[in-house]
Amino acid sequence: MAKKSTYKELEQKVKFLEKQLSVLANTAASLREKTMRSREAAQMAGLGYWELDLVSNRLYWSEEIYRMFDLDPKEFGATYEAFLETVHPEDRNHVDQAYQDSLKNKTGYDIVHRLLLKDGTIKHVHERCETEYDDDGDPVRSLGTVLDITGQKREEYGFAGIIGRNAAIKEMFETIKGVADYKIPVLVQGESGTGKELAARAIHNESVRSDKPFVAVNCGALPHGLLESEIFGHVKGAFSGAVKDRKGRFELARGGTIFLDEIAELPRDMQVKLLRVLQDGIFEPVGSEKSIKANVRVISATNKDLKKEVQKGNFRDDLFYRIGVIPIQIPPLRDRKDDIPLLVKFFLEQASLDGQPSDGFSKKALSAMINYDWPGNIRELQSAVWYALIMSKGKTIQPEHLPIELNNNKTRSFPNSDKEKPSRGPSKKLDKEVVKEALIKTGGNKSKASRRLGVGRATFYRFLKDFPEIEKSIE
Repeated sequence: MAKKSTYKELEQKVKFLEKQLSVLANTAASLREKTMRSREAAQMAGLGYWELDLVSNRLYWSEEIYRMFDLDPKEFGATYEAFLETVHPEDRNHVDQAYQDSLKNKTGYDIVHRLLLKDGTIKHVHERCETEYDDDGDPVRSLGTVLDITGQKREEYGFAGIIGRNAAIKEMFETIKGVADYKIPVLVQGESGTGKELAARAIHNESVRSDKPFVAVNCGALPHGLLESEIFGHVKGAFSGAVKDRKGRFELARGGTIFLDEIAELPRDMQVKLLRVLQDGIFEPVGSEKSIKANVRVISATNKDLKKEVQKGNFRDDLFYRIGVIPIQIPPLRDRKDDIPLLVKFFLEQASLDGQPSDGFSKKALSAMINYDWPGNIRELQSAVWYALIMSKGKTIQPEHLPIELNNNKTRSFPNSDKEKPSRGPSKKLDKEVVKEALIKTGGNKSKASRRLGVGRATFYRFLKDFPEIEKSIE
């Protein structure tokens, strides 16, 4: 018969077990801490780990991969085929072939490809893989890593949403980085369609104000009578129809950035009011005697030569020197033709997400794109890509699928004179009757009418400003 333990012996055993449990708990806590640190390090590095059992076809993904692919591990059935569905359709065959070749040749693989997330976001990843084999030489398990390199790819293709690697564009990127964190006014200059608002947004997004509003105002599109109210706001009863207080763009942009596009179109009386805001940092809403502090960064843009507008008496010289402390000149597309293939690729990717797949441009078609002068700049290039996609019906784009002006292209020069300037788009000119008809068919909606005629809104508004009788005739 086994001897019963005394109370003292039992007490000693309990203490021993408690000590062992404490050691195990500390070990578990240490492991949890190490695991947590590993996860944090992987997330900071954008590195994920995966493992594929080739016998059961079960795929294990680390938490970082689920985060990277924007998938829920509880909902996603992780298999090799399911993984391929997350790969960008244009890269899917390449990724699958690379993996199959690595299994066959026992080489592993090291590739870069794109992901297409469920919300339409495209990510670039760098993937490495090695495979283990059994004694008979059959593959049994593949192990790999996935690194998110989207940021690096964006830097390769451009900066802050602006696509380009041309030397002049890179110089502009450096200027944007240099001025982003200062409140100094910036003047962005360039022809229509070159991307002046993109440059302004890049300055805002790279600055400490990036989490605050970015408010854009098209000075040439707003009616003169409403311009002051739109920019500075108004109080109730300030004028007929002012039934309540309304904040203006300067107040809506508080703490952030206000972008004054088409600044050269600003009437002289409004130029005086804007000058006061820049000098004193305050403004008054229409009908109010109370001053409001303007805590905003001002970025202006124009497609005109403001120095010449000053000489003509159309623009105040004191305002010019206030808004143009830091000038940024965006080159026209004809001066950065080495960026055209990159821009075409970008627009094709965007189109594929909108349900317009394509086999891409043939060499001859791309050559025609490069040899064209693009008077409408990037906006015209984007329209041409969409036109070609529709005409080619998803097949390889040939020269005959391009807009007629590209096929009838003749090399033109653009001297720096007022007499000869590039037009703002295709050779089509606006006609009063055509504009009137477009307004009637769109119920007076100017934005829809300008799209119907294939011209920019600013161009359309300027035309209506030059011919006010058009709107009066349809009232």
